[in-house]
Amino acid sequence: MGYDMQSNHLGIRKHRHTFLIYAILIGAVLAFIWGNSLESIPVSQEKSLGILKLVSPLLEVFVGKGNVTDHLVRKLAHFCEYGFLGVLLASFVVARRRVGLQSIANCLSFSLAVAVADEAIQILSNRGSQVSDVLLDFAGAACGLMGVLLVWRLAGKARK
Repeated sequence: MGYDMQSNHLGIRKHRHTFLIYAILIGAVLAFIWGNSLESIPVSQEKSLGILKLVSPLLEVFVGKGNVTDHLVRKLAHFCEYGFLGVLLASFVVARRRVGLQSIANCLSFSLAVAVADEAIQILSNRGSQVSDVLLDFAGAACGLMGVLLVWRLAGKARK
């Protein structure tokens, strides 16, 4: 078998496009997460109350009528935005066919670093930081990551 320079070049280009697309998506998520952390307390509270009104009917199904609070919505938002980050990171690893212990550890380490930086940013916006938010953020990222890897594994078994 000979070396096909054209197909190798196309493979490298595809690889670069995949990297670029994921870099843009992950960058956008980081901008969203950190942008929210830079908001002042009044702006952040106003957003949370707007979201609270929007999602209360759905969340009341799970936690009961009258039990949806601003605090719950804020914590759920932390978990969800980091869950989405975890989904993107895992999807990137799967798309690059680099699923392994080192890649998973890298994704989790990156997520933890983002969460720590997020809480540090909140100090700058006079909102304070909480270790519990770092843990919640990390848990969200880990769940998103593990969810994608579970689906990837099940899909692989189904193909066999």
